[in-house]
Parts: sequence; C-alpha cells; structure tokens
Amino acid sequence: MILTNARLIFPDGIRDGLEVVVEGGKIAEIRPPAPRLRRTDEQTRTSSKDVVDLDGNYLAPGFIDLHVHAALGRDTMDSSAEAFRTICDFHASGGTTSLLLTTATAPLQNIVDVLKAVRDYRSPISAVAGVHVEGPFISKAKCGAQRAEFIQEPSPTGVRQLLEHADVIKRVTIAPELPGALEAIESFRTHGVSVSGGHSDAWDEDARAAFDRGMRSATHTFNCMSNARRRGICRVGGLIEFALSEPQISCELIADGHHVSPTLMRMLYRAKGAGGICLVTDATAGAGLPEGSRFSLFGNECLVEGGVCLLADRSALAGSASRMIDLVRTMVQKVDVPLHEAVMMATGNPARAIGLEKKGQLTVGADADFVVLSPELEVLRVSVGGKEIP
Repeated sequence: MILTNARLIFPDGIRDGLEVVVEGGKIAEIRPPAPRLRRTDEQTRTSSKDVVDLDGNYLAPGFIDLHVHAALGRDTMDSSAEAFRTICDFHASGGTTSLLLTTATAPLQNIVDVLKAVRDYRSPISAVAGVHVEGPFISKAKCGAQRAEFIQEPSPTGVRQLLEHADVIKRVTIAPELPGALEAIESFRTHGVSVSGGHSDAWDEDARAAFDRGMRSATHTFNCMSNARRRGICRVGGLIEFALSEPQISCELIADGHHVSPTLMRMLYRAKGAGGICLVTDATAGAGLPEGSRFSLFGNECLVEGGVCLLADRSALAGSASRMIDLVRTMVQKVDVPLHEAVMMATGNPARAIGLEKKGQLTVGADADFVVLSPELEVLRVSVGGKEIP
C-alpha cells in the first residue's frame, strides 16, 4: 500500500511531497512520489486499491495513550474482553492506536484479575500495549477520585504479587514518600516497568530519592500532586517542582482544558520543552457518554458535566471525557504549541517512555500505525498495522 498526497508530521516539522510505502504492516519506505507510468485500464483497476490518496491532509503516527481507564460506561476494572474492546474502539476514534489500560485503586486481587484478563485477551486487541497500574500505592492525602479505603503501602508481598505479571505491566504510579516506596520503585524498574510518581504528597527530597531509584515520570502533572510549601521557616518544593526542574522526568499532562489551565500548560511547556511532555486522556467511563450521564469509578459514583467527569457530589474531578485528538487540539489552539510538537507529545514521547520501539514515529521499520487529520484537526482515518479501523 502507498499513502500519497499527504502532509507528513515528523518530530521536527511537517513535510509535503513525500509518500509512505507500507509492506507487511510496517513502513517500508518514505520517498518522493514515484513517477506514475501510463497503464492499461485493467492495470489501473488492479493496482488502484494499493494507492491511497490522502487529499492533502495530515498523516501522523498513531497516538499512544499511557493513561486511560475507560469509555462508554465500560471500565478496565471490568476485566473483560468486551470492556477492553469498547475502550479501544472509542479511543481509536480519537486517533489512539496504542494504549495502556489503566487500573483504579482497588484490592490487589481485583488488579491482578485485570492483569490476567489483559494477558489472555491482548493478542486480538492490537491497541492494548499493556497495563498502567495506578494505585493502590498512593497517598491518602492526594487520592483525588480514587477510593481511599483501598490505598495501601507498597509492601514486599504486594509488590511481588504484581510483579508476577510484570510482562503485562508497562507502567506503575507510586507516591514516593510512602514507606517501602523506594524499594518498590527499584523492584519495578529492575523488571522493566516504567515508574511514575503521582497521587503524592512528597517533599522535594522524597522525589529526588525516588528518581535515584528509577522513577522517570510524573503522573497527570499538577493534579493530585504536592507543590511548594513551608517546612519550618523554609519553603520547600514538592513533586511538581521536582518534575519541572529535572530534565530526565517526563510529565504526563491531561490537556483537556479542565484539569490544567492554559497558563499552567504553558508553564509546563516552557519548563520541559516538547520532548518532556506525554499527553494522556486519563479518560474514565463517562468518556463518550451524553451530558448528565452517571457512571461508577470502581464504586465511586460519578457524572459527566460540562465536558468533564466529576464525582457525583462535584467535589473533585474524576478523570476526563476526552480522546487524544482533543488534547492535541487544545495544545495547538490554547497553548500555542506547533502541531508537530503537540503530535510528538501524543506519539514519540509516550512510545519512548514505555519502550515501544516500533511505535509513535514515521520512520522505515516502524509499525504502520497512522492517524489522518484534517486541517481543522479532526480524525479522518485510523490504521493499525496498515489496516484501517472502521
């Protein structure tokens, strides 16, 4: 298959006058358009299906979401193939071709049930790159919409229970200040799991200690996260300030226009640069449901209101109702980030954060996962492994 007449989005800019050749589900070549020789009518009918004219629209790598709980009333915690497929299909409509199904704070056995279900059903669900375990090793002071009664410290026993499924876990969120957290971070990193600090009331030195043990990311930056405060007569940074100041920390950002204001998003962009931000939806089961819909976040009653998900008493946000294209559009339109950089935050950066070497880039040898965008940044087509998703 040859994709032609498109504006290709690369990390360093947007280029015209190139076509992409796909063979065996991979990008085989990126080249100037080959001369089209005059053909007989029969040759044209035979080969036209192999040439896809994208009408001058943008061609980007498929988006990668490191933090997505749910959609359309179905949740990762349902532990079923039907729920996983519903979530993947909804987020594919927003350009996402790879995602981490994300758990909620719950008894460890419930989380293990999710890990087993993802292992059993991952093969036919091409979009699922693994699981992001968010909780239960988080701070009760910064639990947000997570259920505080299931929060626990990362004991060696609990960590071992999860690490029995390390082949499925790609990312784990931990509050670095908890007793046992540093040992847990080291254990997860040793087993190839990306560790992210979040839902945390950490002081600066807690974050630094976690970094020294292998933490390289911050979960939904600015949300459920400690910031600078006084300790005695001194003002000391929290996890936010540490994440902003440490070049090797990659920051998740829920750029839905509700979780973080444009000023804060601009500040993050100035501090981290385009290469230090991973856009994440943190979508919960209200995503895709009509305004006013009610849903559950592992037992917490929530609702969709004003384009975002809230606890039913409206006391806190309960994840987003967005797809990845909504975040890319926000970064371009409200934060004034160039389109190619916003796309990098949704593709190459998250791929690098969890070691997806063949995803998130338009380069020879990469998986043929694509999203075609209109000039207005609407999703027109989505392909995984060169096959279009209906």
